[in-house]
Amino acid sequence: MRVELREISPGRGSNMAISMGVISRMILYSLIFIANRAVGAASIGVNYGRIADNLPSSNQVVQLLVSQNIDKVKIYDANAEFLQALANSGVSVMMMVPNELIQSIASSPSQAQVWINSNVLPYLPNTKITTIMVGNEILTGADPTLIPQLLPAMKNLYNSLEAAGLAQRIKITTPHALNVLDPNSSFPPSSGAFQPSLASSVMQPLLDFLAQTQSVFMLDVYPYFAYKADNGQHISLDYALFGTNSTGQDDPNTGLHYFNLFDAQMDAVYSAMSKLNHSDLQIVVSETGWPSAGAADDLGATLDNAAAYNRNLLRHVLANPPPGTPLKPGVAIDTYIFELFNEDLKPGDLIEKNFGLFYPNMTKVTYVSFSVDGSTSPGISASNAASSNKRLTGHNGFCLLCLVWCMEQILWNYLVLRPEESVRHAIH
Repeated sequence: MRVELREISPGRGSNMAISMGVISRMILYSLIFIANRAVGAASIGVNYGRIADNLPSSNQVVQLLVSQNIDKVKIYDANAEFLQALANSGVSVMMMVPNELIQSIASSPSQAQVWINSNVLPYLPNTKITTIMVGNEILTGADPTLIPQLLPAMKNLYNSLEAAGLAQRIKITTPHALNVLDPNSSFPPSSGAFQPSLASSVMQPLLDFLAQTQSVFMLDVYPYFAYKADNGQHISLDYALFGTNSTGQDDPNTGLHYFNLFDAQMDAVYSAMSKLNHSDLQIVVSETGWPSAGAADDLGATLDNAAAYNRNLLRHVLANPPPGTPLKPGVAIDTYIFELFNEDLKPGDLIEKNFGLFYPNMTKVTYVSFSVDGSTSPGISASNAASSNKRLTGHNGFCLLCLVWCMEQILWNYLVLRPEESVRHAIH
């Protein structure tokens, strides 16, 4: 029932319309939003690379994502066919400006506008573009001449989004490899610091920009490569796989205990950012995964280990409430698994071709349940994984609908029966 109060009695104000139905919905949506933010619900997405000659069509890929309830995908370009295929699918996308375009966009605001006009605007609003990533692992990549061009390119693209009224809707950021950290200070996690050649001249202004634009720090996190490089000397397989039998490691500086390598790597980066006065930024894990096959010397690259890593990662990330990390307890970590398909033309070692969750024929490499309870899929957040009635209850079991009713009564009394009270409070 919709109840409208069209008029307050003369002397108490006039032409004041209050729709209790609108108030009810506003309160309900606000409370659900607050409840979800209190949990800080994390979500899982997937990376979709296309360095292969045997992949399904874009439409088939979108159908696969939807069938698996994967509602977040990250791509390494701005492929027009795929962006069009995503339209009205419910799947959001993080897209990328290729490395080779960074210099031209950095040097010319008009080039940034051209890129936005060509690769973003034609697909809105039907395609849910949430993030534009500028390059991939630029700060530790093969072309150091791009490093000073990165932030200017990001700023030009942000200004173009702002001119189009999209700066609050689409984030500008860039993914980093873990080796942006100084290798001499990556352990214990509290000692984490960025490479001296990057810290003050590059990373500081970059972090400042991300904070000013309310964007996120994107990080590629691979416990596998640390485990392989260590060759089993100090890092156990169980520690790298989130295993329950891991005794873990202590940080002697903080007294914090780490049960898995993923958290330790995350906290090393949190520590590095804190040293540059940025404890305010959210980290999004832009890539993480484990190879299901490799050469004889690729330690631990097996089907079973890949399944265990992805399964345990999902359980860790989607836990409700989120565990966070020892240094950042309770902080949700949005995570993108690398990757959707095996890529047969990927350069490098054999393991690089075998990170996929699916084969190109769209059958699963291994069965992985994409939730804590085995019922949900990668793009579904921890909060949405709950049943519909749980969405209307707080974390202590109180009913949000009951709270809405109570708030309505308070608002009726405060704004309608005693409007002079609300006016007096508003002006003091």
